[in-house]
Amino acid sequence: MKKEFRWFDWIVLFAFIGLAGYSIATNGMGIGVVWAAFPFLIFFVYFGYKKPAILLYSAFVLSFILPILGRYVPSGIPYGLLVDVILVAALIILFIKYFRDLDLRISMHWSTILLMIWMMYVLFQLFNPEAHSMAAWFYAMRGIALYQLLVLILAFKLIPDRKHFYNILHIWLGLSLLGVLWGIKQQMFGVSAAEQAWLDEGNAKTHILFGKLRVFSYYYDAGTYGAAMAQAAVTSAILAIAPYSMKRRIIYGGIAVLCLYGMLISGTRGAIAIPALGGLVYLFVSKNFKIFFAGITVLVLAFSFLKFTTIGQSNYDIARLRTSLNSDDPSLQIRFINRARLTVYLADKPIGGGIGTTSSFGKRFSPNTWLAHFEPDGLYTRIRAETGLIGRNVFVGIFLAIAFGGAVRVWKMPDGVDRYIGMAILATFAGILLANYSNSLMTQFPLNFVTYFGIVYLFCAPYWDEDGKFDKARALQSKGWPISGSTSKASE
Repeated sequence: MKKEFRWFDWIVLFAFIGLAGYSIATNGMGIGVVWAAFPFLIFFVYFGYKKPAILLYSAFVLSFILPILGRYVPSGIPYGLLVDVILVAALIILFIKYFRDLDLRISMHWSTILLMIWMMYVLFQLFNPEAHSMAAWFYAMRGIALYQLLVLILAFKLIPDRKHFYNILHIWLGLSLLGVLWGIKQQMFGVSAAEQAWLDEGNAKTHILFGKLRVFSYYYDAGTYGAAMAQAAVTSAILAIAPYSMKRRIIYGGIAVLCLYGMLISGTRGAIAIPALGGLVYLFVSKNFKIFFAGITVLVLAFSFLKFTTIGQSNYDIARLRTSLNSDDPSLQIRFINRARLTVYLADKPIGGGIGTTSSFGKRFSPNTWLAHFEPDGLYTRIRAETGLIGRNVFVGIFLAIAFGGAVRVWKMPDGVDRYIGMAILATFAGILLANYSNSLMTQFPLNFVTYFGIVYLFCAPYWDEDGKFDKARALQSKGWPISGSTSKASE
């Protein structure tokens, strides 16, 4: 019996190798990536079923790796869909494994319900008479609606505890540090062959200005990199003054300084909104109004330094950052002109031109339309172009409501580490919302995952007990829901 089983193993192995070899020979090395990943997929599914939270962690890490795969393993495979598969698999596993006692009441937080309303509006867009492609709708709606809804539902259920917050935080900051080092390598020694190929595809016109490289590290582009560095810097800076041990505060402070440098070398002017508004929000919710007014003074001095002086103008990075405050900047004027043209175009289109009709999806799926050649720049302009003024107002209103609700929660929290966590999340969230005006940040990996996880922890932190466990009973009580029958093993 044992010998027969051993022979069966060898037969399966050689069959697998043969099929893999034939596929690679006939379809190229791209398919080889799929075959190489297959054994890992089996283990991944097994452990994902045992511990569904692993799937959420995996999607988070993958959101950082996707740009690397796109540049260094150009196979034609839509790697981004792997995130969809993982998130949907986690949701399916929850229902299959715990179908008898699955309790998603905590996931039905009011923020999740608001995002469900937005998802319904996005589904309604399928009937938009201006839309030209269902495929474009599918690809585009993932970033503006699907991911945020799935992440919130799963994270509220699977990883609401403080220990998960620190796991996510340290994975994020570790990968951000890698991003800084990668960026410094690009600045000092130049780009790799794969990165040069990416620049040669047409990206050099936005990433090499006046002979100077806008550092993009391993992220999708310099805009994403700069905003990601600003997001990590603000969070680290606030945690560096939290009541941790001195060693830990020094580490967070060092990460903040390095990430600020990463933001600077990216040449991303819009990213300055994140530390600017994030700093103001932190100073306000800190309740220390002496520090608040002192902080405003520092911000006014920093603004004045950039706006009204030429000190440091010989430094390219400072000079480019200074242009973000110049109302006469040509690129800013072009944005104003484009948005005025969009207003005229949407005059008789209250629900927009259809999801997926702008930018790369528009060029790919409806290249002969006006919106396909319209560059929206900011996320809110894109939402207005694709879903109309109605959609834009609903989208912005939802996230402003989440920010305001988070601020109320943080304001009421007692002093301590958890409150600093809440303040750090709220500050970066507010900064991202402002920076979306000039960049599409909340639809871009990994910024979207970091932001959505932040929303979850913003509302979970007030219910952490002394051991950092999420007190589900207290959370349900606060909503006036019965506690009996609310226990589920899905978050274990």
